[in-house]
Order: sequence, then structure tokens, then C-alpha cells
Amino acid sequence: MNGADKRYFTEEGQLMLIKFASVENFEGWTKFPSFIENLVMEHSLTRICEVGAGANPAIRPGFAESHGLIYTAIDNCNEEIEKSGMKEMSAVDICGVDVLLPEAPYDLICSRMSAEHFDNSKAAYSNMFNALSPGGLSVHCFATLYTLPFVFNRLLPEVVSDFILHYVQPERDREMHDKFRAYYSHCRGPMKRQIRFFESIGYEVLEYRGYFGHSYYRRIPVLRGLEVFKTDLLLKRPCAFLTSYATIILQRPLNV
Repeated sequence: MNGADKRYFTEEGQLMLIKFASVENFEGWTKFPSFIENLVMEHSLTRICEVGAGANPAIRPGFAESHGLIYTAIDNCNEEIEKSGMKEMSAVDICGVDVLLPEAPYDLICSRMSAEHFDNSKAAYSNMFNALSPGGLSVHCFATLYTLPFVFNRLLPEVVSDFILHYVQPERDREMHDKFRAYYSHCRGPMKRQIRFFESIGYEVLEYRGYFGHSYYRRIPVLRGLEVFKTDLLLKRPCAFLTSYATIILQRPLNV
């Protein structure tokens, strides 16, 4: 990891690791499958649930079979489920109040670029907490406020933000990587208020990674240069308020 690492104890005496790095190290896109597979092997996890798996489930069928995993994928959009080709994927609204996840409990619940779309983040993280076995992990990669592209995405009408996204990322496969409304509810870098939010639900926050930089200005040279300059400064003097992306590793306590 580039950037700064900090280790400290929470008020409950739990050791927490906070890391800052460049967006090139972010696990939330193509690196996500190998990131999750490494966690599965490192912690000997067998019961896995992927939230918001949609058209692109992260766990490869061959990996699940070869490691004897019980893998459940869920999404709240039937159209995305159909694109995935997974007949076993369940339609579940993780943001509903007191929603029971199918096949729970799990050793690991994970999501890739889905948490920013939770319209009720407290309900979503509570539902996942309740679906974990004691000691189980909850791992999520998401976009964060308050980097400017995501602030605009949050404030602008969908038709406008969709037009801008198509301009800055014309190569994006709209069929397999559709755009959905983002709320960014409790999607921030490793700020104290964020950490207290997860702890209030019952989680122990094991690791919180914040990432600086993004690629939305690559077609505008002047803005791209300014973004690179800003990212370099933030890597030297990290500010959790200005992250673009984050990865969290949460755990349900063994005694809960």
C-alpha cells in the first residue's frame, strides 16, 4: 500500500488499522474477486454471501466448487439477476427493515460498488450483521463523498449525471455495468463518525482503507493534471474527508 498506515485502539480496546493509498490499489473493481478469494483462503471461510452481485458476481464458480464454498448471491434488481445467468441468485432488498438473508448465517458477506446505492444503509448493515455467524466478516468496497465527481452525481438529476458519465467513460459497457442511483449514505472515508456508525450496529471495525484519486477527468487534460497533483498531496498528508473510495473490513464479535 502507498500512503500512510495507522494502528490504534478503539474505546472498546479493539485494534483497528487505517490505511490510505492511491486509487490504483483500490479493490473495488477488477481486483475484487482475487481480494475476496484471498480473504476466503486466509480465514478458511466457507459460507459466503455477495450483496448486490447483479450482472457480475465476484466469486468464480470454479473457485467456489474447488474450495467447497456455499456461495449465495443476491440483488434487488431482477433485470440484473437475469444478466448474470445465475439461476440460483436471489432477489432480496438488503435495505428493507428486518430482512432475512437466504441461507444465513454466513462466514463472509461482501459487496462490490453497491453500498453507495443503499437507500437505507442502517437497515442494510443491520441485516448483514444479523446474517453473520459470530466472528464472521463483512467486507465492502464503495465510492465515497466528498470527492467532486460523486458530489455532483449525488446532487444532479439522473439524466444529467448519466450524460456526464457517458461522456467521461464512453467505453463503459452499459449493458453489463449499468448506472444506478447513488445515495452515498454512510459512504465516507475512515472518519470517526463513520467508525462510530458501524460500531453502533455492533460491528468491530478491523480495517478501514481510504483511496485518493479517480479517472473521471482523463478526457480533460487540465483537470486530470490538477487531480493528479491533489492526489499526490493527499497521499503525503491524508485527509479522510477527501477520499474517493473506501474498503472496510468489519467483524461480528465472537460473543454476539
